[in-house]
Amino acid sequence: MQKEINQNISLVKNNIAVASKKANIDPRMVSLIAVSKKKDHEYIRAAIELGLNDFGENYAQELASKAELLQNEDINWHFIGPIQTNKIKLITTHASWIHSLDRPKVVDKLNNECIASNKKMNALIQINISGEETKSGISPDTLLEFASYVNLQSNIVLKGIMVLPKMTNNIIDKEREMIKARKLHNNLVKEFPEATYLSMGTTSDFECAIKCGSNMIRVGELIFGKRK
Repeated sequence: MQKEINQNISLVKNNIAVASKKANIDPRMVSLIAVSKKKDHEYIRAAIELGLNDFGENYAQELASKAELLQNEDINWHFIGPIQTNKIKLITTHASWIHSLDRPKVVDKLNNECIASNKKMNALIQINISGEETKSGISPDTLLEFASYVNLQSNIVLKGIMVLPKMTNNIIDKEREMIKARKLHNNLVKEFPEATYLSMGTTSDFECAIKCGSNMIRVGELIFGKRK
């Protein structure tokens, strides 16, 4: 398992380097989040031994279980799935990043939980960049208003935005949405200079995302193999 993961990580890092060169940026500026959902904690342990320490989980209970099993490891846990309000305490206990803020009710409860546990939470606002009804996220035209609300919270640190472009083989359509996300992020940074992260790009499209301005990518199957 470790040999395969090592080869996969090397491939991903090489592809990041190639894409970064094309985008004329330093590849070290691109943060790699290894998405470990539905993978046994031993896969994560193997990746840690190979130098990774940022891992993404979509489900609160799975995050909690793995965090407890790996509590002695140096891990930054990123919660990247839709947020259920009844799971916020569990998420707050284990995650240091949340990628999916999308409504005031979640912001309020998250901030209160962080206050109670004397913790600061790094957070990204999820934007529904494709306008698909099945996806979470705020409308693009409400970004600055919602960001202002997030920024008022004492224990939430606004770090940027996260987007999930439409799954399509049409590269022109995909790039159009990604460029739209980059422009939204640029506007956000003008108002909130610390919100420097654009989390965009997964296994199937992270090279395109880097080309379009992403500096945080979420890669799962290309590192850990197909999920069952």
